[in-house]
Amino acid sequence: MKKIFLILFISFCPIIFGQNGFFNKRDVPVFRPNIHTQFLIYKLNDDYQITYLYKIPYSRLVFEKVNDHFESQFELVIEVKNNQNKFVKREFVKDKLVSYNFDETISHNKFLENFITLILPKDVYTFQIIFEDKLTNRQRPQPPIKVSIGDSLSNYSPILINNKQINGKYLVANFSGLIPFSKENYDLFFFSDKILAREKYTVRILQKDSVYYEQKFTASVFGKPVFEKVNDKISVSFDSSYALNGIIIRDVNKKLFEGEYKLKLLSDDGEEINTASLKVNWFNKPFSLNDVDFALEMISSVESENAFDNLMKKNLSSEELLKQYWSSKDPTPETSFNELMEVFYRRVDYAESNFLNLSGTSGAKSDRGRIYIQNGPPDRIERGVNYDGKITETWYYENPKRVFVFVDRRGDGSFKIESQ
Repeated sequence: MKKIFLILFISFCPIIFGQNGFFNKRDVPVFRPNIHTQFLIYKLNDDYQITYLYKIPYSRLVFEKVNDHFESQFELVIEVKNNQNKFVKREFVKDKLVSYNFDETISHNKFLENFITLILPKDVYTFQIIFEDKLTNRQRPQPPIKVSIGDSLSNYSPILINNKQINGKYLVANFSGLIPFSKENYDLFFFSDKILAREKYTVRILQKDSVYYEQKFTASVFGKPVFEKVNDKISVSFDSSYALNGIIIRDVNKKLFEGEYKLKLLSDDGEEINTASLKVNWFNKPFSLNDVDFALEMISSVESENAFDNLMKKNLSSEELLKQYWSSKDPTPETSFNELMEVFYRRVDYAESNFLNLSGTSGAKSDRGRIYIQNGPPDRIERGVNYDGKITETWYYENPKRVFVFVDRRGDGSFKIESQ
């Protein structure tokens, strides 16, 4: 049988794409989608419920072609030792994936999601987590994780959820405990043993002295979180046999930008009840935004020379100039996420990656790069040879109708625009 081997690399930390000045080296970062894992911990009488969630893109799994479809087999094992280094528990879960579409097997946007739930008394535990591809029998032990579980746990793990349900159950959004900066909004279940049912509270989310979110809530009685796998997604419902009080913060990321925030829970009379740290991360952020000066320079691709010069004359830092420019172009100013900005820098990324030439000229600064950034992908591309024996590339756009002809006069991939 023919095997298709895709890269499998498991990591707990989000990958950082790019660094300052990387465009000067003409290095285009290789995109590696995030793998997300997290522990969720809740006190249940004298014991604690520990749920370990994981979410792995299909592009990081190994698939094998079997007749008319593709298969992947994957196993996760958790081994637990207590504070005396004694082995106390071992659990595992197996997954078998079947796909009839090859493109799906290399997708960054389709995921294997699953979980393991353990019940343990209070102690300090070391969790050894092992991922294994069952097709190649290749194991990937992760660095041991030490977790202290005891009476000091007053803020139980919050649960990030999608704004949709399956059969009345909430879909869990696993981003390694972080909140995504994205056009999609998420809700947050926040629990604490200091929250009293049906009492009124104010949630305030701050960054330094700036308040980005403030809302009043009446606390609800939830139950013990119960996790299930439904239609290849992880859902959570609540078992009322054990009361757990909390609040649901709707659209928690709607007004938040990238960075670290402090969540404060205040009583109705303004007393601070609880605090928690939140971190917002732009997963799969366009790599061109990691070099702020380059990102700012790319605005010249869509602005007139005069407008760009006026922008650059402002006595502001590059970061502030970039933020101010895109704030003025935001099609959804009621949210923090700017869809137009994302589309623009996705195009810059594509141009930088695909239109580099042998002389090392930036792909985004080339003629093809400029046209791609302005207009997006053409509907049709034709390659040919002109009367001088030079390679030509003709781009056709249908709506509105436009045609661009590029010629590689030097034979090094530096296509120059000939007509438009």
